Amino acid sequence: MTSPTAIASQLVSRAYRGSILHALGKDELAYFADGALLVDAQGVITACGSWTSLKDTLQGVEVIQYQPHQLIVPGFVDTHVHLPQMAVAGCQAPSLLEWLDTHIFAEEARFADADYARAVSEWFLSELLANGTTLASVFLTSHPGASQIAFETAARLGNRVVMGQTLMDRHAPDSLLRPTAQLLAETESLCKQWHGANDGRIQYAWVPRFALTSSEELMSGLGTLRRQFPDVFLHTHLSEQLAEIAAVKAQFPWAHDYTEVYERFGLLGSRTILAHGIHLCDEELDRLKALDASLAHCPSSNFFLKSGRFRLMDVLQRQLRLGLGSDVGAGPALSLLTVMKDAQYMQADTLVPLATLFYLATLGGAEALLQGHRLGNFEPGKEADFVVLDLPVTPVSSRMPEVHPSQDSEALLSRLVYQGHQQWISETFIRGQRVYQRAAIVQD
Repeated sequence: MTSPTAIASQLVSRAYRGSILHALGKDELAYFADGALLVDAQGVITACGSWTSLKDTLQGVEVIQYQPHQLIVPGFVDTHVHLPQMAVAGCQAPSLLEWLDTHIFAEEARFADADYARAVSEWFLSELLANGTTLASVFLTSHPGASQIAFETAARLGNRVVMGQTLMDRHAPDSLLRPTAQLLAETESLCKQWHGANDGRIQYAWVPRFALTSSEELMSGLGTLRRQFPDVFLHTHLSEQLAEIAAVKAQFPWAHDYTEVYERFGLLGSRTILAHGIHLCDEELDRLKALDASLAHCPSSNFFLKSGRFRLMDVLQRQLRLGLGSDVGAGPALSLLTVMKDAQYMQADTLVPLATLFYLATLGGAEALLQGHRLGNFEPGKEADFVVLDLPVTPVSSRMPEVHPSQDSEALLSRLVYQGHQQWISETFIRGQRVYQRAAIVQD
């Protein structure tokens, strides 16, 4: 009888040989110091394992050989990020609401200019790939024209995204607001055009910015759209800062808590992505678990805006679906390598297992966006989204390869979390197609 591995190898288009690391679960990793990732012509993984166990099945197959200092990992998943804030990342303000008023709303207003929207969309979506991010859940601006440009750019560059027009009908500058009925019509039109586009790489999300900029009419209308389009996502913010929560309570006095505002209008469910959730009480966390909503933990931006400490271990213990978000522009950088480190540093008295941080940046993020069945690690049958990292070569490792960190999985993972940098990204692949390659540095 022909073995499954042999059958799989008959369909292989390419074999990528090198050190391979991927998460099998929250606490479980698979590591091959000399491994092989086999990918068929459709960009689907047929096998992943040690080179020794797979090499005899690869006669006539093209083998891409990587160097000892290089590492193959699954593509990173950014569960919360803002495209129109790219140019103002790192602009400081004393609080969330002041930051919006001082920096963000003025920048987002610039996206009424199609040329500006096109330039930033190209920059942002290219930089996602250059940072090894192969799936991102993205806020756009409130302008339907700029949103259309962003979708067109993502389709051309090959990005895998969940994104949508940002919806606001009050408590923001007039240049960013739309009448409620117009907003609902615009976002529905974009959804019909783009949800599932580019062979499924593009997914649509309803994106009310947060409760403070959303009227009850808008949220009720979104609840209706959710029922009409049950496979579309909804992405918003929840409980980021205490002043924000107090303002929500004043605006919605009938709500017992912030979560109930969204809950009342049918906006919470398995396709809901909630950014931050720093100040959620136990009851809210339990309700979100029961509703199967996902949380996006954004430690870099939480540091930057002094928002508070996310209850990471409590959320993990409850087994809520959870991923990491760069949250650019409150987060200063798109790199999920940096975000993993910040997630560790955010937990002042708890040492988060390295495997858990790596899981959250890859498979956990894919699961939070309901794509863990086809993305996030190298299980056969999943699509080949992966990144090749160039680890810096030290004087010791260059002279004594036997002590190179890539031979020790624990040391390797620790190095990724604490020292990882965007400059380590050498190549990015989505569905087996290379969508980014770092340019070689030419020296005279």
